[in-house]
Amino acid sequence: MLTVRNLRPEPTVHDWFRDNARLLAALAVWAAALLWFAGQGPRLVESAWYSVSFVEGGFIYDRTPDEASCQARVVDGSTACLTGAELGASQSSD
Repeated sequence: MLTVRNLRPEPTVHDWFRDNARLLAALAVWAAALLWFAGQGPRLVESAWYSVSFVEGGFIYDRTPDEASCQARVVDGSTACLTGAELGASQSSD
């Protein structure tokens, strides 16, 4: 009969967290940075006009100075002119 002695214990979840603590800390910092960066995007203004293009299930909007310049950008059915209120803006300041 074969007997094996002095085997290393099986690693546990605690061991994995201890071995990867620096990686987990870096991922937490990266996630916080991405959340901060996502919150820095342009804000919608209720009274402003936006030309909206619908692309692959999402939309891309670009602010225009007024309704006339927004209407000038509309070439086909893929672009629409909407106010910030129609896009769901909750702020009324720049």
